[in-house]
Amino acid sequence: MRLLLPPLSELTPATPLAFALVGRDGRLLRSGALDLRSLAAVAGAGPVHAIVRDEDAVVARITVPPVPARRLGDAVRGSVEPMVLSDLDRLRVAHGPRQPDGAVAVAWTAREPLERAWSLLTSAGLRVESLVPHALALPADDPHPGRVLELPAGPRWLAPLPAWSFVDRELRAAGGAGRWRRPLAWAAAAGAVWILGLNAYAARQGRELEDLRESMRRTVQQAYPRIPVVIDPLRQARQQRDALRLAGGGEAADDFIPLALAAAEVLDFAQGHVLGLRYADGRLTLTLAEGYRPPADEAALARTAAERGIRLARDETRPHVWHAGRPDASEGTRRPAGEAG
Repeated sequence: MRLLLPPLSELTPATPLAFALVGRDGRLLRSGALDLRSLAAVAGAGPVHAIVRDEDAVVARITVPPVPARRLGDAVRGSVEPMVLSDLDRLRVAHGPRQPDGAVAVAWTAREPLERAWSLLTSAGLRVESLVPHALALPADDPHPGRVLELPAGPRWLAPLPAWSFVDRELRAAGGAGRWRRPLAWAAAAGAVWILGLNAYAARQGRELEDLRESMRRTVQQAYPRIPVVIDPLRQARQQRDALRLAGGGEAADDFIPLALAAAEVLDFAQGHVLGLRYADGRLTLTLAEGYRPPADEAALARTAAERGIRLARDETRPHVWHAGRPDASEGTRRPAGEAG
């Protein structure tokens, strides 16, 4: 697609632009005038060549002495500087290759209006390949070089375009940033939402962790009432256990830690399904979540528990609740020290 820009100061997203859609074989397919969004829909992903009017771009031919290719741009700017009426930093200067006789085609335009036009074109979704001065977009033998391109499009719109233009690496980088500005904004917004969600999740996990710590404090306080203040439940429970072992060679029969360990050995089917745990008055109560596989022979399970010195029973009204405790002395499962078997 080729499109004729209006005076750069007048370009807006709603400005109708004259265009000619050219096929790969160089034939004219369509022409007309549309705004930028509509032009983007017509052009699709195809390249767009925008034509800058004579009032916005100056074209000249200069002579440059032989210089290395990498220094040609500096040589051109040095030759152009005496010809322009403003600071070179406020202009965009483009040039073609140096001919054998030293001639170089050169063009310049005001930097700010051109960059604004580039931003409008690329933001609309147009894939701009070149910004060509009007004088270089006409046929070489055009009889009216001073006449602007007109509609309906004719042969004047189909002239070969130069291989160089005002589009350079710097301008493409600016256009790339413009095209990506909206996706980057959406990505930033999505990232902000994700961070908020993560913070909310972390806060919820923090509350659950604090609830778990408080539950552990209460459990240890119940198991070891001689501990005045529970700060580190696990460490203090271990210290109390070790103190009991040193004092009496073992732990109390209704002690929480050995009872919990023995119950864990017997209730191996409950692993990963413990929903709640409570210890009070020498009895451990476990509430299991749905989905666990209960034992097929509860009588055998009770015998196994008795061998480990605990009494195990399922709650009569709540099938997912199990109770573990020490057998009473009257049941004969524990005997005073020194009594014959």
